[in-house]
Amino acid sequence: MCPQYDLEIVLARARAAHEAGDLDALIESVEAAVESGDLDLVAAVLAALRPADRADVFESLDLEQQRLMIGELSDEEAAEILEELEDEDAAEVATALPASDLAPILDAMEPDEAADVLGDLPGPHAESALEAMDDRAEAEARSLMAYRDESAGGLMTPEYIALKADEDVTESIERLRQLAPDAEHAYYLYVTDDEERLVGVVSLRQLVVSPPGTPIADLMDTDVLKVAADDDQEEAARFMARYDLLALPVVDDEGRLVGVITHDDLVDVLEAEATEDMYRLVGLDEEERTLDSVSVSVRRRLPWLALNLLMALALVTTLGVFEDAFTVVPVLAVLFPLVNGQGGNVGTQTMTLVVRSMALGEVARGAQARLLLREVSVGFVNGLVIGLLAGVIALVVARETGLALTIAATMMVAMMLNLAAGGLVGVLVPITMNRLGFDPALGSVFVTPATDTLGVIFFLGLSYVTLGLI
Repeated sequence: MCPQYDLEIVLARARAAHEAGDLDALIESVEAAVESGDLDLVAAVLAALRPADRADVFESLDLEQQRLMIGELSDEEAAEILEELEDEDAAEVATALPASDLAPILDAMEPDEAADVLGDLPGPHAESALEAMDDRAEAEARSLMAYRDESAGGLMTPEYIALKADEDVTESIERLRQLAPDAEHAYYLYVTDDEERLVGVVSLRQLVVSPPGTPIADLMDTDVLKVAADDDQEEAARFMARYDLLALPVVDDEGRLVGVITHDDLVDVLEAEATEDMYRLVGLDEEERTLDSVSVSVRRRLPWLALNLLMALALVTTLGVFEDAFTVVPVLAVLFPLVNGQGGNVGTQTMTLVVRSMALGEVARGAQARLLLREVSVGFVNGLVIGLLAGVIALVVARETGLALTIAATMMVAMMLNLAAGGLVGVLVPITMNRLGFDPALGSVFVTPATDTLGVIFFLGLSYVTLGLI
């Protein structure tokens, strides 16, 4: 055990780093406590932090240290840490804990978070933990685990406030007093009938300021925004964002209220979906982290690079067709990358815009033709401007006046065609991928090779004609 003054010093340093937002210093404080072998000291440091900071510091420990630390924390503190961790990290920690130690931590977690952890555990371990949980928490977790992970049902919490349509204000306020709901669950007061079907919603303010005997049926708004339990979580998140909702009720096939999605879950979904799209645009696995081992990163990135190499064969083959052009007019080899690279840039820009718009539900099927025309037009106009600039560069590089003018004109036309093609490919690829049932972001592997190949055809093909190389 460390002397008491050591505990006070480490805690003082940890609190100072915490207030300054210095995560590195926090981690150093915990590592110093771990090296001392005093788990009580580590637990004291972690307990002094906010949940999000506590989770970040906890992640800096190795798995064995994490397992030991969980045992030193209260069930509520351990639950807060697991809730803040990424799903795969939380599952790794939970897998390392015996079911008897894990169960009370799961009991203290939000039902939807506990269900997420259990869903990522090996089957036998999850079942053992479920059997050791409190009866109510077990029932809630099992009900949530019945839904797909990426559905609204898998995202919701079964903890919500439901008033009855046949109550009056006095009865409803008394119900709230008895339930004593957490602030997280009292954004909206939903109203159900005798069969638990969702029939309306009342704000807490309406309930408080209305006369005591007012029927809830007279106060409630019957036009309730809701989603089905089987709806995709991304659709539910977009729905909440569109209508600025703090919570969104979830109903089953019979219209019965089964849960609520809260705003913190919305943020998590939007962040996860944005990260997934961003990673897939560049061929990264969404689970890859900067602290992964070299072997893990190589294993995850190598297939994408191999696929890119395979796609690049189209470009190599096309270049082989025009190989003589570089021999007869060597300056073409110098100017060729100017045209070729711009098409890929435009294709990537357009695809990024389209993928994001599709993720936000902004690209309706009926608007796709208009979007296609717009992006081709943008590419064509940009190609005209960039083509003029590239033509000036050609005049400088190709010193023979006649040759320079011919190449400059060829570059201008090729640039307009290539940038227009970049817009075309950037729209068509993600839309096609989506219709085939694939993630549109995965189409990035096709965009650059396609635009590069078209750039070769436009520039060198036109050069063959204009320079009389045929």
